[in-house]
Amino acid sequence: MIALDGDVLRVTGAMRLAEAVSLRDAGLALIGSARSIDLSGVSEVDSAAIAVLLAWERASSGSAGPLPVVGAPEGLLSLSNLYEVSSFCGLDAASAAR
Repeated sequence: MIALDGDVLRVTGAMRLAEAVSLRDAGLALIGSARSIDLSGVSEVDSAAIAVLLAWERASSGSAGPLPVVGAPEGLLSLSNLYEVSSFCGLDAASAAR
């Protein structure tokens, strides 16, 4: 599930291939009003979560860089480091905090 809470895009539940298209589309509808993304409610991830985050970040096109992502699950941080896309997905701060 995705909801805009003030200027925070909050994601709960799984972010896997089975949910990727619906998550991407729901997030794209809200991303213009978001200033950050909160993934602390995400229960499961696979590599599709990276694709979803990249789509949201491209659509946000913030001049200050990617929207910051907080509460990212460890599995997502590992995948973003493996694929070397942390800086494109807004996961740099989360990765540095580990």
